[in-house]
Amino acid sequence: MYRDTIRSAARAISGAGRADLTAAVPSCPGWTVADVVAHVGSVHGWAATAVASPGPDRPEFPEPPAGMPGGALVEWAEEQTAALLRTLETTDPDADVWTFGPPRTVRFWLRRQAQETSVHAWDATSAVGAPFAMTPTVAADGVAEFVDLWLERGLKRSPGSWSGESVHFHRTDGEGEWLVRIGPAGAVAVERTHGKGDLAIRAPAADLLLWITNRIGVDQVETFGDLSLADRWREEINF
Repeated sequence: MYRDTIRSAARAISGAGRADLTAAVPSCPGWTVADVVAHVGSVHGWAATAVASPGPDRPEFPEPPAGMPGGALVEWAEEQTAALLRTLETTDPDADVWTFGPPRTVRFWLRRQAQETSVHAWDATSAVGAPFAMTPTVAADGVAEFVDLWLERGLKRSPGSWSGESVHFHRTDGEGEWLVRIGPAGAVAVERTHGKGDLAIRAPAADLLLWITNRIGVDQVETFGDLSLADRWREEINF
């Protein structure tokens, strides 16, 4: 599932690049489609190096080539994706490698790159036409990855502004509920349960993922409770 997702999402990004590299990307302020193409290409090359390098050391993040013509940039990014997919296909998924968090194996990178590429495919394609359609299963997995791993990292401002408030995420196109409580000092507790949060967000899995990563607003999901927490989320949680 993960490799197929990486492949299809990367193709969508390439398609957006061939359509219009200069198009502004509303979900990534200040970026054009070219920036998304370059970023994803760099990330794929970096992830391929991490997967191919056993051990605990973090590989250096590469910079995309400067001054590359548009068509060549897309082709370069496609080469990085192909290298990542080859490496993932030929490496033991249980091999020990450097990662941001558990599991400290290649399986982490399979999941991480499926999620990152999917979200950026939505970014790029939304800038030039119909947005990339994430499958519900992949999107729900992205919600789980975000609240389990990235939420604490995404508290970009004073974590002291949170004092135990809770947000309940309810998936409407399948099973999936997450009750997230953010405490002092940015502490995060997650329960996979139906519960009453100070703020509740109900939506299909893809829209939940887009909302928690600040790509769509409250007008595109169903909300209940304290909407000031939605404003605080957008201001203080960055991904």
